[in-house]
Amino acid sequence: MGHANLRANILLAIIFLAISHLSSSQTIQSSSPDPSANGTSAPLISRPKAVLQGFNEHGISFQGMAVYDWSMTLRSAQDTEAGFGRYSFDLSMPVDGQKAFGLEGSAGLVRLKHHMRQFGETYDGAAQVFSNIDSSSRTMLYEIWFEQRLMSNKVRLKGGKIDANTEFAAVQTAGDFLNSSMGYSPTIMAFPTYPEPKLGITAFLQPTTNNRLSLGAFQTVGMGTMIIIEPAHNWNIGQGERPGRMSLGYWRLNGQITQFDGRCASSTEGFYSVVEQSGWRHPWMGQQGQRKLATFFQIGYAQGQVSPFTRHLGGGAVLQAPFGSRTQDSLGIAATSVRFSSRPGAGFELGGELVLEGYYKATIGKHLALVQDFQFLHHPGGMRANRDCPILTPRLVISF
Repeated sequence: MGHANLRANILLAIIFLAISHLSSSQTIQSSSPDPSANGTSAPLISRPKAVLQGFNEHGISFQGMAVYDWSMTLRSAQDTEAGFGRYSFDLSMPVDGQKAFGLEGSAGLVRLKHHMRQFGETYDGAAQVFSNIDSSSRTMLYEIWFEQRLMSNKVRLKGGKIDANTEFAAVQTAGDFLNSSMGYSPTIMAFPTYPEPKLGITAFLQPTTNNRLSLGAFQTVGMGTMIIIEPAHNWNIGQGERPGRMSLGYWRLNGQITQFDGRCASSTEGFYSVVEQSGWRHPWMGQQGQRKLATFFQIGYAQGQVSPFTRHLGGGAVLQAPFGSRTQDSLGIAATSVRFSSRPGAGFELGGELVLEGYYKATIGKHLALVQDFQFLHHPGGMRANRDCPILTPRLVISF
């Protein structure tokens, strides 16, 4: 507990410095000339903008994001008055290898994460997690990796502690949905992503502009090593204004994996696919920007002897700039359905779970956004005792 508190205090100090930078930028620009002009030097802490500019010149930058969720289950007797609150804070340090080390085509990242469950008891009947920041309270080094591009960017090699979902099974269109299944198929067992990325090594081959092959090997939590292979193809419809992509992934876990009947298997495998397509566009009269409609579709499969989820089907649509006066806002609707394993040891009473989700994201300035999310859970958790459950979740996002 002492080490966790120390890490939290260090992270809070970094947050304070970042906030100081944001609040003092205008003051510094309008202040009197640099004291160094009179032969004195101001302490570094008093001129954070100059310090950060110095880091940028050496290839190091800083980015931060705080996400706060408050969920209310509208048909549950569990904590109906207070709801359930949690927040997550990310502080990232991207590194330009060319500027920092003189290595052309190289880059790196150090990313810290602090997550806190603040109050209330979460509704645990859902099999598909209804908030993608849900986790136990922790402060951790979330990612640290280095990558190198070769052969005119046709080859990219990357190694370290990596969030696998940033490179594999990602659904770019669904980034503002809150349900975790919108981000990647839940049929991918022990996927080394949030909240526990693991050490891995990846290689990405891009022989042409529209074709890519991604290969990865990762450690997992208690299930050995995961191998992932994901070819992908991009295209454009019309004059390049309607991009689309399709990926097909295969994964395999190698290790001692306990089956539902108590026996051990040496491996298990599955596949997934993601299709995304930008479609209808319509400019706003007299306004900058235009309405854009994008869609996505997901499928996934895993073996029922070891995986609680055997099949996954999901899809949805996102409308950018739904109103002429709100060109930075977005509106999304989607559905995700999973089939549960029918093996006796899996413990499910019903065949599957369906989640319907809708959100509206209001962008307020450059650094602030509010997402109002609604989900309806049908047969949550595959148990007859769990009634269908509507869940309302406002999300506040602060970035800098």
